[in-house]
Amino acid sequence: MAFGLTTVSGTVAPIWVALDQGIFERHGLAVETVAMSPAAVSQALTAGSLDLATSGGSAISAYVGGATDLVFIAGLINKAHFKVLSRPEITRMEELRGKTIGSSTAGSGASMALFETLRRFGLEPNRDVQISYLREQPSIASGLLSGAVDAGVLAPPFTDQVEAQGARVLVDMRQFNVELAGTNLTTTRSFLARERDVARRFVMAYAEALRFAREQRELTVAAIMRGTQNPDREQAESAYEVFRDLWDLWPTEGAIQTVLNNLDEPGADRVRPAELLDLSILHELERSGWLAQHYGAN
Repeated sequence: MAFGLTTVSGTVAPIWVALDQGIFERHGLAVETVAMSPAAVSQALTAGSLDLATSGGSAISAYVGGATDLVFIAGLINKAHFKVLSRPEITRMEELRGKTIGSSTAGSGASMALFETLRRFGLEPNRDVQISYLREQPSIASGLLSGAVDAGVLAPPFTDQVEAQGARVLVDMRQFNVELAGTNLTTTRSFLARERDVARRFVMAYAEALRFAREQRELTVAAIMRGTQNPDREQAESAYEVFRDLWDLWPTEGAIQTVLNNLDEPGADRVRPAELLDLSILHELERSGWLAQHYGAN
């Protein structure tokens, strides 16, 4: 089974842990991860060439645009966790007016979190500041360090990398405690109907991996180093400390609503967050007692 990954940051460490520790195999699944842009993941899921993936804001954007088969079946990160970093001579968020900020893709969790944060400082995206979409976190980091952009929205360990090379942290979004659908386990209703047992086993392995990642710090840090292809242990440990308390198996309607509020697309205001959720597998596992035993209480 090919599994789409929309980020190569420590966000998705539970997936890497499930691969490293053979958790997928124990549930009868042969999983291979494929790095893809968020938009490409939505397209591949809708076309049926991909069964499951991590996705967030881009899937919501695609849903609003007509890809209504897309659905979140479990959570991962549903609070804004990024940092905005800038060139060292920029000292305050307000100084970004008239400048360019690097983000991943339009509709991604990073972009939506950035929009929400900018507005808290009286800055309107694409009016007061320009957004340059650089696709992946490494590209945003290199764009900031090379001067191609004035600032960037990044997650660990890339935040540590650019800060160590002179970039300045303007804001840590965790201080705002904003619900935001950053990364969730995503599939289609068609796949759920056709391969429900496969989806159920994947969710079970995923839940076990989430718990393992929270409890097994050293092995998870090693997984982050491997997955990001970054041998810097200190940066991987920093990423782990950020994400450990943010990983959550349950996506929320509030996190989806934040994205809908920030989408400049026709029809976004008519979509209810519940339309994008199918938590029936999680509820089945919860009722059976399996979830409490293998993941913990909700």
